[in-house]
Amino acid sequence: MKILNSAFIKSVMSFDDKKREDLPEIAFIGRSNVGKSSAINKLLMQKVAKTSSTPGRTRAINLYRVDYEFKNIKSSFFISDFPGFGYSKVSKSIYHGWQQMIEAYITKNFNIIRILWLFDVRRDLDDLDKMLIEWLEYIGMPFSFVITKIDKFGRGEAAMKKKMFDKIFGPDNVYNFSAKSGDGRKELLSHILSLADKAQNIKT
Repeated sequence: MKILNSAFIKSVMSFDDKKREDLPEIAFIGRSNVGKSSAINKLLMQKVAKTSSTPGRTRAINLYRVDYEFKNIKSSFFISDFPGFGYSKVSKSIYHGWQQMIEAYITKNFNIIRILWLFDVRRDLDDLDKMLIEWLEYIGMPFSFVITKIDKFGRGEAAMKKKMFDKIFGPDNVYNFSAKSGDGRKELLSHILSLADKAQNIKT
């Protein structure tokens, strides 16, 4: 199991802007400043995603192509890094524009095999998160719940937080992860590559 190569492809504002390449796609979503770009860089062990300390900076969907080897088979998939949602300093008109862009991209893109929902360990679910859960369930999109920044908590506290979310989403769908320390990288990367591998096998 290893990443052979990864590269930024392009930024898009709609699904129509995306080059039609028939590869599995994993979509990263989450609140602004949850650490999506940092998570991508740590998972790929390459600084392909630009990070920013300013929440709400990403305003387009950034696409990355990943070449990998899994179970002695080489293949590729896409990562799509979505704009963060729920940042209060962004105007409502811009936020609703992002929301429409994201919804249209996901519902039109049949290559998306899984959503990775990144969630800051220091937060609890609120009404906006519950709306997202309802929408993902409504469109029938499978998702995995990734608890980020676990380095901000002690191991015991992080484990307790995971157990709490295990009860909501199921233990097989919840992952603890730190882009800073790398804790949880092996487990999360194995999950992602197994999804991509399974999708490729179904096509063939």
